[in-house]
Amino acid sequence: MTPGRPLANVPAVRRPAALIAVLLVAGAVAGCGGAGIAKPGEADLANGKTLFQSKCGSCHMLEDAGTPGTLGPDLDDAAVGDRIAGLEPSSFEALVRQQIDEADPPMPRHLVKGDDARDVAAYVASVAGVKLAQQNNPGSTPQ
Repeated sequence: MTPGRPLANVPAVRRPAALIAVLLVAGAVAGCGGAGIAKPGEADLANGKTLFQSKCGSCHMLEDAGTPGTLGPDLDDAAVGDRIAGLEPSSFEALVRQQIDEADPPMPRHLVKGDDARDVAAYVASVAGVKLAQQNNPGSTPQ
């Protein structure tokens, strides 16, 4: 590999897989005691759902929230593969929280903050892709 360009010598076909692996490891590490990640029972999922619907739902589709978003990614579609693969809920939550805190335009950073950001991240992590994973992998119990 070329110094300073870690994916430079990775064949183009393998680049997406390499990037996904890096993101999953980062998410898993962030999920282990990362800032803003709820301890079990700490997050207010009802508040997270309400905030998601009012602040995020115009851009992001999420079936459980009943939001029709058309600009940002469909969060159920984005999460289903990792659900089937068994990614831990804390890793999902860390990834959602990272998006809230470090978003790129057009998504504004820190659209929700503090406990509200924790609640939204925990809510999305608890529902995104769950139903699709169950439909596409009958008999499984996705995380």
